[in-house]
Amino acid sequence: MSKKVLIVDDEEDIRSYLDSLLSDNGYETTLAEDGEEGFRKLADCLPDIIILDIIMPNQTGVGFYRKLKKSEAHKNIPVIVLTGVSSYKDFFSRSHLTLPKPEEFMEKPFSSEELLGKIEALVT
Repeated sequence: MSKKVLIVDDEEDIRSYLDSLLSDNGYETTLAEDGEEGFRKLADCLPDIIILDIIMPNQTGVGFYRKLKKSEAHKNIPVIVLTGVSSYKDFFSRSHLTLPKPEEFMEKPFSSEELLGKIEALVT
């Protein structure tokens, strides 16, 4: 059975690229363009892992992450933060005492091989 990945990113090109990359490597993907849509799709797709951007309209990746980790039903889903923001780790520092840090951080542009390796390590 293929592993499911929820991709939450406001950049259509990134969503499309990740969709193709992961589908070509045997993953089932669900796409969302911001945190609000991502959370709505979360229950339907029940992902094994989430790839999450930070800066997005409506609900940021940080807001999505906080809501995710406070949800009993979803708090154990691993998250890879994939962002173009160079100071991305600072976004999570205010929550570090009450929420765990994301399992992985990667900056855009990213290596496809490295991303696939991190996903594989987190979903097996």
